[in-house]
Amino acid sequence: MKNGIKNVAWNAVGSTVNAFNSLLFAIVATRINGVDQAGVFSYAFANACIFYVIGSYIVRAFQVTDISGEFSDSDYIYNRFITCFMMILALLAFIIIKCYDFYKSAIVFTLGLFKCFEAFSEVLYGIVQKNDQLYKVGISLFIKATTGVIAFVFIDFFTKNLLLSCVSIGIVYLLLILIFDIPAYRCCQKSISSFSMKRNLNLLKKGFSTFIITILGIYLINSPRYAIDDLQSNSVQTVYGIIILPATFMCLLGQYIIQPCLTSISENIRQKNYIMLKKIITRIILLMCVIGSGVFVLAYFLEEPVLSWIYNIDLKNYKIDMLIIILGSVLYGLETVLSYVLISFRKTTVQAFIFMGVSVFAALISYAMVLNMGIRGASLTYLFVMLIIVTAFILCLLIFMRRYRLSWNMQGE
Repeated sequence: MKNGIKNVAWNAVGSTVNAFNSLLFAIVATRINGVDQAGVFSYAFANACIFYVIGSYIVRAFQVTDISGEFSDSDYIYNRFITCFMMILALLAFIIIKCYDFYKSAIVFTLGLFKCFEAFSEVLYGIVQKNDQLYKVGISLFIKATTGVIAFVFIDFFTKNLLLSCVSIGIVYLLLILIFDIPAYRCCQKSISSFSMKRNLNLLKKGFSTFIITILGIYLINSPRYAIDDLQSNSVQTVYGIIILPATFMCLLGQYIIQPCLTSISENIRQKNYIMLKKIITRIILLMCVIGSGVFVLAYFLEEPVLSWIYNIDLKNYKIDMLIIILGSVLYGLETVLSYVLISFRKTTVQAFIFMGVSVFAALISYAMVLNMGIRGASLTYLFVMLIIVTAFILCLLIFMRRYRLSWNMQGE
């Protein structure tokens, strides 16, 4: 790949800045709007991330690894219009069921709409990445994240209106899709195929397992938030939102380490090159573990004082909870890597069953843990969930790798 270094560098920069914009939004909301309103924002943003999965249907990994061209670029775009429409309907239904007041409902919907725009960008990103121009995705993410934060800070500082500030993010993302993302896609556009309901239904079917594992995965991460929303105050939601946000770094790390490797993994699977495939996967996992260990050590000494200073909130009583979250987030980053590898093997159904089982476990313990232990219970729930998933994924990967090695060896004889 001629753009290899540029792809990795820009993808890392763009993904990092994009992941940490939620952290910056939360800081601004806490300092300008107060702890209670920041709790509403934190919950609404996390909730929007779950509905984002409906809009994106998480087919980018499938799309990028679709080496055989089973579906055309147009099929993926048509499909994205359908899933984004489904996302908006689901978001409205959720708001009606929860019976929030107008202010909270408006923020939940506005941030959901912003994530809908982001979901549409993803399908364009997949096409661009498949054409060895991942660096354009990184540039787009960088511009959107920085511009969105600037708009949010500017509006919130002068109006003290959190709702208007959320609206500004959506406007920025919509404009940048029109100005940057669509032209980048058109440069890679080879042909336009007509809409086919049969192909779209087939694509929805193909991506269903990936969709289920992703939406359940995000629910599992946020299950303590829902328990806090029902059982605790907005201020408790704010504190939990603060200590969980740095965990985003490890998920992000997993994504931008694995994303540039997806094409190579898929190609080695197609060529039945077991030795190279094993080497790539082992290196990625070891790199995640080494970096995760370093992050945990840094968090022990720096996380509590730094976050207390940034948010202007005393977090001394939550240091243990922070370390529990960091440990869980290291596992979360590893889970992200393992999930993408299993998707490359087209092993999504087994992931779906794992997430279904763990979701039942999380639903049972999150409310009990939060009710009895507060934030400590929420932190432990997060850690237990990540530990179970990573253990299950490692076992599955070992089994599948062994099966593929035996199968390829037999074919070669």
